[in-house]
Amino acid sequence: MKTTTGVRRMLAGCAILAAVTTSAVACSSDAGSTAASEGSAASAFPVTIDSALGSVTIEQEPERVVTIGWGSQDVALALGVVPVGMQDMTGDTGDDTGILPWDAELLGDTEPELLSYTTDEVPYEQILALEPDVILAVNSGLTAEQYARLSDIAPTVAYPGEAWLTSWEDQTTIVGQALGLSQEAEDLVDQTNDLIAQAKADHPEFTGKTIAFASGTTADALNVYLATDARVTLLQQLGFTISSSVPTEADSFAVPVSLENLASIDSDVLVSWYLSTDIQESLESSPLFSSIPAVARDGYVAITDPPLVYATSAVSVLSLPWMLDAYLPLLQAAAEGASPPA
Repeated sequence: MKTTTGVRRMLAGCAILAAVTTSAVACSSDAGSTAASEGSAASAFPVTIDSALGSVTIEQEPERVVTIGWGSQDVALALGVVPVGMQDMTGDTGDDTGILPWDAELLGDTEPELLSYTTDEVPYEQILALEPDVILAVNSGLTAEQYARLSDIAPTVAYPGEAWLTSWEDQTTIVGQALGLSQEAEDLVDQTNDLIAQAKADHPEFTGKTIAFASGTTADALNVYLATDARVTLLQQLGFTISSSVPTEADSFAVPVSLENLASIDSDVLVSWYLSTDIQESLESSPLFSSIPAVARDGYVAITDPPLVYATSAVSVLSLPWMLDAYLPLLQAAAEGASPPA
């Protein structure tokens, strides 16, 4: 379901960025730019978009948009386009709504169909019933077979490189292209980069500190994310240096490090989220956990709040500004704790 004006598109993107950060970005809303935005959207089609799973041509401006995977709904909403169906995020929201807080702010009273998508299960019939004009799965785990089946329903836009490793910048520009709103998407990228740059400038203590990002999903290991993962690249954009102990290549997006090898995670600051409190307590109570250099240096950040875990894991133009107020103080305390005594 599309909003009626280009003004609404730009105000939606700017409002969410301004509401949750101290770095509000001014937006233009004159009638001339509104008409130009509407006209440019319609004139952007047909458009062909390449992905790792194939090329797709979108013949005309989509009205009924379905999103699955991480973050495509964020970009669509920031551009003023409300999906008719989007992924059910129950488990990441901290409540039973299935809608992430930064998305809820823009949805208002609108209630898209929530889709139970996982890497192994795609709700084809539910998506078919929504009669989508386009399916956005720009940061997802679709297989070639799943992509083909979804493409039989509607033009489907998959990830450009590796599954689940689409950068927030690429996701924003690709979704913008699919919706005929490339310029607006570029503006969102610029605004978000401005927020990151301002955060970096406000926290010079990050500069010169090495960092790693991990997760605890079992009680016998930490999973260290690749240097190319969005969790890690965001920290680099904020001013940290990625530790040389962080893996650069693997068959997945993270490498498990067993308890006896935890000391090999050698960084000034370590950020980690946990699948459950029990797993966190089990790992942290192990004497081997204290051998992690960042833990020994008071440079350790544990993230347990579900929306914050998700926001730091699935960076987008909406999740990033929402999380900065909570994330930056945690990183600041860890960076300062990791500093040697004066």
